[in-house]
Amino acid sequence: MARVRKKGRSPIVCPRCDVNLWLQHIKHFGPVVEIDVCRQCGGTWYDRGELAIKIPDSHMRERLTNFPKVGEESPISCPRCGGMMRLRHEGEVEVDFCTECQGVWLDLGEDEALKYKAEWDKHTEEEEHVRVPAIIAALGDEFI
Repeated sequence: MARVRKKGRSPIVCPRCDVNLWLQHIKHFGPVVEIDVCRQCGGTWYDRGELAIKIPDSHMRERLTNFPKVGEESPISCPRCGGMMRLRHEGEVEVDFCTECQGVWLDLGEDEALKYKAEWDKHTEEEEHVRVPAIIAALGDEFI
């Protein structure tokens, strides 16, 4: 549900299409958050901390809120502050993040891909917790 921007908050421009982004309200696991969405390319801007609300996995949330100041440069500039964006690779997803205001830009479908990756990581981690003790038990005294 898009709506008019809050009073006093300037519209920001899509770093891919150069058109104004629209506000959209989302509610995932907590408070309602206003995110900025491009109606042309489907990309989404998340101000600092907003993406963490949408991602249920704590490990993924941690990785998406603590970005390094160095790394591969993104081809886009930050739509919020104009700062330099960097890239973080989460599996096949290239997350564009701002080193200044710590916002995140996701292209169409990348938010869902991050959720699926978080679920996959959790599933494989749970399997590992079951498999490793079973291997140790099977090896018995030879392991020690």
